[in-house]
Amino acid sequence: MSTLPAPRGLWNRAWALSPVLTVSTVLMLLGAAFTTAGLILDTRQLLGEPIWLKPTKFYVSLAIYNATVLYFLGFLSERRRFVRGVGAILATCGVLEMVAITLQAARGVRSHFNIATLFDNVVFAVMGIAILVLWVTMMVLAYALLRAKLADRPLASALRVGLVVGILGAGLGYFMTTPRAEQIESMKAGQVVESGSHTFGGKDGGPGLPLVGWSTTAGDMRPAHFLGLHGMQVLPFLAVLLARRRSRSESLRLALVRAAGVAYLGLTLALAVQALRGMPLVAWDAAGLVSLAMVAVASLVTYAASLARQRAPTIAAA
Repeated sequence: MSTLPAPRGLWNRAWALSPVLTVSTVLMLLGAAFTTAGLILDTRQLLGEPIWLKPTKFYVSLAIYNATVLYFLGFLSERRRFVRGVGAILATCGVLEMVAITLQAARGVRSHFNIATLFDNVVFAVMGIAILVLWVTMMVLAYALLRAKLADRPLASALRVGLVVGILGAGLGYFMTTPRAEQIESMKAGQVVESGSHTFGGKDGGPGLPLVGWSTTAGDMRPAHFLGLHGMQVLPFLAVLLARRRSRSESLRLALVRAAGVAYLGLTLALAVQALRGMPLVAWDAAGLVSLAMVAVASLVTYAASLARQRAPTIAAA
C-alpha cells in the first residue's frame, strides 16, 4: 500500500478546517492554469515582461500560501470558529487581490502603484485594504500559534518563526507603496500616474533577473518580500526534514531550527536594507557584506546558546 496521503483524505481534512480557504486554493490553481495559457496565447508585454507573468506568479504564490495556512490551522483545529473565521478572511483577501491583478492584466495596465485614472486608483486602494486586512489576520493567527501547546518543539518553533517572518515579509510591501520624491513632484504638477514602486534608486521595468524580473541595477524590495513570505514554508519544511533523521536528538533539531530561523529572518532584513540603500541583489558592497556576516554570526550564536540551554538541565540533574 502507498504511504502517501490520499488526495481525498487531504481534501476532507482541508474542507473540515476551512471550506472557504479550500475553495480559494482551488481557484488559485485554476487561475494559475488560465494565466499560464495567457502567457502562451497573449504576446502583449508590460515593462519589458509578458503581461500575464505577474498574475501567474501571484496565483501560484497564493495557492502555496493558502495550503500553508491550512496546514497551520490544523494545529488549532479544536478552535473551530476561530479557524473558519481566519480561513474565510484570508481567502476573501486573496481572491480580491487576484481579481484586481487579473483584471488589470487583461486591460494591459499595471495593478500595483497604478493611480492614473479613478478606476485604477480604486483598484489599487482595494488591493491595499485587502492586504492590510490579511496582514492583521496573520498577526492574530501568529498570536494564536504562540499560545498553542504543540508537542513537537522543533516543529512548533519553525511554525512560529516562519509565520513571524511571513508577517515581516508581507509588511515590507509598505515600503513599495510609499510615493517616491519624483512621484510626489508629479502629483503636485497634476500628473498623477503612479504611487510607489518595486525599485529604489531606479525605475521599475529596467534590467532584471530572468523570470522574476528583480532589478540588477537598483535596489529592489521584491527579493526580501518574497523570501520573507515564504519563510512560512521553508522553516516548517526544514523541521519536518530534520525529524526524519532519527539519529538527531530533539535538542539538536531545536537548535538547528532556531539557528535557521535567525538566519532566515536576518537575511530577509539584510535584503530589505540592501533594497532601501538602492543596491541591487547582485552587487554587495562592504556594508552589505558586513550585514550578511552579522546574520551568520547571530545564527551560530543562536545555535550554540540553544544547545547550551538544552543541556544545562541534564548537567544540573547529573
